[in-house]
Amino acid sequence: MFAMGAVWYFWTITTYGVNVPSGLFLPGMIVGCSLGDLYTALIADNGLCSPEHAADHRVTYVILGMGAMLAGYTRMTYSLVVVTMETTMNVNMFIPIVIAVGMSNYVGGLFNRSLYERAVRAKQMPIIINHVPHCNRLLRAEKIMCREVHSLQVVDTVENI
Repeated sequence: MFAMGAVWYFWTITTYGVNVPSGLFLPGMIVGCSLGDLYTALIADNGLCSPEHAADHRVTYVILGMGAMLAGYTRMTYSLVVVTMETTMNVNMFIPIVIAVGMSNYVGGLFNRSLYERAVRAKQMPIIINHVPHCNRLLRAEKIMCREVHSLQVVDTVENI
């Protein structure tokens, strides 16, 4: 599992910046599954749980590793929980998935921006930020608006616009 996860991780970070549509979601799922399985082996080998417990809950750790990995770099929350729930088809996994995704999202947010936000910024695309800039905090709308109302028709010409 370590070799498979390392190979997928290497090719994912290698192809990320290239202008080739190589995808980031599926490789993230595979790397996360590998990490979940490695965690299962780690706790079983170090005596933190019995081998029977590790074997019974291996799929649980694999699914939680997948969700946490994806949440850590995409910062997706609700849609990721839904996708993971649809993958497991197990309602009993809902709370652990929400906790894993939420914690991973929070911890990832402490260190850097999401992978997709970085890609959008690298392409110089405009993006709405989460907070109001300091210089605009006390700015009132009346300071930048004009008094007369300008409006457009439902169907309008370019010249009128």
